[in-house]
Amino acid sequence: MARNWANLPQELLVLCSQRLCPKDLSAFRAVCHSWRFAAVEERSDVPWLMLADEEGTRWREFFCLSCQLVHKALLPEAKGKRCFFSRGWMLTMGKEGELHMLKNPMSCRDHIIKLPNLNKFLAIQNSRLLRTYGAYIFKFALSDSPATSPDYKVVVIYRNCRRLWLWKPGDEEWSSVTSKYYVNDVIFYRGCFVILNRGGSILRFDADGPTPLEAQVVFKMPRGLLGREQTYLVQSVTGSLLLVSRQGQRTRKGTFRFHIFEIDLDNRTWTGVKNLGNMSLFVGCNSSFSLEVDQKHHIKSNCIYFIDDFFSWSKLTKEGGGTDMGIYHLEDGSIEPHIDWISDSQFSPPLWIEPSF
Repeated sequence: MARNWANLPQELLVLCSQRLCPKDLSAFRAVCHSWRFAAVEERSDVPWLMLADEEGTRWREFFCLSCQLVHKALLPEAKGKRCFFSRGWMLTMGKEGELHMLKNPMSCRDHIIKLPNLNKFLAIQNSRLLRTYGAYIFKFALSDSPATSPDYKVVVIYRNCRRLWLWKPGDEEWSSVTSKYYVNDVIFYRGCFVILNRGGSILRFDADGPTPLEAQVVFKMPRGLLGREQTYLVQSVTGSLLLVSRQGQRTRKGTFRFHIFEIDLDNRTWTGVKNLGNMSLFVGCNSSFSLEVDQKHHIKSNCIYFIDDFFSWSKLTKEGGGTDMGIYHLEDGSIEPHIDWISDSQFSPPLWIEPSF
């Protein structure tokens, strides 16, 4: 007897749709009206890895950590551009300094926001470095998702001297943020942008404060504890501020060790973290983030998932960036790959996409 799949119980269809990747969810919706009605909102509670750009194509590949499969999406907005991610939004920068933000590329891209041109706020014209696909931007951070908050703010780190620039909706230009320090990372934490400099000092500034904007030092790590390795700021799933130190990135051997410190800005203290419990961290040139691990995620707990963000090295090698990636296990210090192949690029290496979207 023929089955009418449209008459399956709605409760069963909802449960099925909850287990699908966004790409498969689109196909699920296309089956019929009842399946489309039962489909959950297009979201993902696991990170995706946007693989390196392949020149000459308008498509980008995305690796899903949950299903362990590669999905393709038509993404002409990212063709030939340097890309960055924060809070599920992508910032693209073209060869002429043009900047755009768009909602997560694995979802419906009905939000595209044009930002002031890079040339305007850096006063650069016909720069060779500017034309190397975003050499002037190192990282990008959002205060909130533009899809849910009209008062969001955008901060970028200017690569050469690691200066900060701020933009708000309605502004015609970018505003400089004075920090007097070489900036390594920035995140939005407890209502303010928090900055980490190379020496281990943590600064903070209020994007809605009086101008000129100036970041103030609120904490300093002990001298010599961090060295010159790459460092990141991450908000844990419990709301604490973590400082992550990565060793070996600037060598041919590649990353071989991480250290984690929990920072208490109120009491100005730090504590070494040896175990993340049921949590894992995702670090790189995107805004770093944490995730509470669930059995359905197929993500390993007590680990640091890292990608290659040493841009200087990517410019000096034929392969480019994208080779120094993996999963670092805090329990024994071992490292394993999270993909079984190399995804490299001289201008747009792999990036983490933060859930959910």
